[in-house]
Amino acid sequence: MNLSLAVGDFRAARRRAAIEEILARLRGTPTDLLSFEEGREKLGGVGQRPRGLQDIPLDSIVGSVGRYSEFTRSFLPRTDSDEQRWAAVRTGVESLAGLPPIEVYKLGEAYFVQDGHHRVSVARQLGADRIQAYVTEVPVQVPLSPEVTPEEVISKAEFVDFLDRTRLRQVRPEADIQLTCADCARRLEEHIHVHRHFMGLEQQREISFDEEVGHWYDHVYRP
Repeated sequence: MNLSLAVGDFRAARRRAAIEEILARLRGTPTDLLSFEEGREKLGGVGQRPRGLQDIPLDSIVGSVGRYSEFTRSFLPRTDSDEQRWAAVRTGVESLAGLPPIEVYKLGEAYFVQDGHHRVSVARQLGADRIQAYVTEVPVQVPLSPEVTPEEVISKAEFVDFLDRTRLRQVRPEADIQLTCADCARRLEEHIHVHRHFMGLEQQREISFDEEVGHWYDHVYRP
């Protein structure tokens, strides 16, 4: 493919980006990529585990390291200044040399691009399903799916705080709690404190916080 045809593909992608953002505003749905830094901080991500070269699903790439405002959620380019770089990558797709793998971080089941944003953008516009990537996993305390929205990241961050404050993971390592509403973590914590109050009245003694949390999980939440 010559450069002029690749530029034409870029301009078509820019038009699709504009349409996508107009429709998203009408529907009230987000189009932004997620910020890796914010996601790692909010979800309690610590450490790194290199996972090597993998084929990863393009649909599972939901965010970026530092460039989350430059592409839409479907990796359409948002600025005309990307034209030459995007077109060069588009041309390189069909060259003999090809393109190198991208580099990503993995939080839960979601991926964030560190290097290779234009390669992801071009691959998605060509209808590819997967792309080669060097993956570095950052373990998080709560699961993160590729369908996550910025609002859900905030909700999950509140759940991380809930786990820290209640020490539920230490008291009941096997605990499996699923949140289904924005303020569920706050409501659960209030429920635990009420449970502690009535435990103390019933047993006529001071109830330790860890005992309260374990008893609440075993006798209230699980049933």
